[in-house]
Amino acid sequence: MQKLRIGLEARLLNGQLTGVGNYTFQILQAVMAARDEIDYCGFGVRSWTALNDEGLREIEEQRSGPAPAPVNNQTLIRKLSAKARSKLTRVGFAQAVYRDRFSRSIKAQALDLFHAFNYLPVADPGIVTLPVIYDLSFVRYPDYHPIDRLRILEKLPWVLERAPKVQTISRFSKDEIARFYGYDKEQIFIAPPAAAQVYRPLGIQITTTEVAKHNLTPGHYFLSVGTLEPRKNLRTLITAYSQISKSLRDRFPLVVVGGKGWGVLDLPNTTDSLVDQGCLRFVGSVSNDELRSLYEGAVALLYPSVYEGFGMPVVECMACGTRVVHSARTSMDEITAGLVPTVQALDVDAWSETIKELVELKSDVTSSQLIAQAATFSWNESAEKVVQGYEAITRQSH
Repeated sequence: MQKLRIGLEARLLNGQLTGVGNYTFQILQAVMAARDEIDYCGFGVRSWTALNDEGLREIEEQRSGPAPAPVNNQTLIRKLSAKARSKLTRVGFAQAVYRDRFSRSIKAQALDLFHAFNYLPVADPGIVTLPVIYDLSFVRYPDYHPIDRLRILEKLPWVLERAPKVQTISRFSKDEIARFYGYDKEQIFIAPPAAAQVYRPLGIQITTTEVAKHNLTPGHYFLSVGTLEPRKNLRTLITAYSQISKSLRDRFPLVVVGGKGWGVLDLPNTTDSLVDQGCLRFVGSVSNDELRSLYEGAVALLYPSVYEGFGMPVVECMACGTRVVHSARTSMDEITAGLVPTVQALDVDAWSETIKELVELKSDVTSSQLIAQAATFSWNESAEKVVQGYEAITRQSH
């Protein structure tokens, strides 16, 4: 394979990595470990920087370090703050400056390809582009997304018309892209996420120590993980949880892990009361090591998301040997392969009954089976799919 120089947006790797940032990091790490002939160059806020193993190790150390302070203000969870809304015009100006710097500087980088890990490039790179399209939630559920994001993604058809290939993360999303945009299905390749190495069972002693930081006991709490945004459907989950008996809630609190996202969550009226009682706990973002222990110690991960391109917490939790319940007839079926219960996303009563059953009934599926199924997803295999995509695109362009 010829030497390739690939461009991308380095700012995706800044801060607490979730979603797109985590996927970008894992793919880069796996490609770099496997292929010396591929160089990455990332555009930051002002300039381009070579991305190498050392830089990724620094990011990994930050990911495993102390987590941000816990969420303790429910008004931040319920809606966007007035302060955040007042910044929108300044953000728009900053974006314009960012796009201009990107456009002015990219030609000097001598790139063979631009890998648009965030759906589309921030501006026309003037070279062949490989877009990564994770899902079409912005098409199916536009009300769940900020207006500025919807406006940006209006440019996606233009990018697809010029893209020789498209990368996505599940068969579900591949079908969605082909159906909605009419893109050639044969030119869409799937490079699914996987659980990072940190997500594995380490035993009761380590888990007990970690979850005790949140005043929790292994086997005596339910877990919800995900960015706090409307699509994650916390309203249904909290309503369902409020319907189980108080004695069960006292014994099995519901722990919600996730940083502030966007949009109005429209949580049920019972939320504040459940928080005051101590049975509903918003803990904000946590480190990867801490999340691992929260996964291993939970009765189950409850994941009622309305729409997902994949569902990272599902595969991470299974890799720790813990049960999962997720929304039925979604991309997450590809992860769990019939091993776990599924519930219609908006069926409150069904979620409530399932939560009770998780306490009362023992599953026929073992931790070993869950771990083995999670292991069928591999970052190394996905990285190889990405490299094959690079090779095919560069052959076509030459």
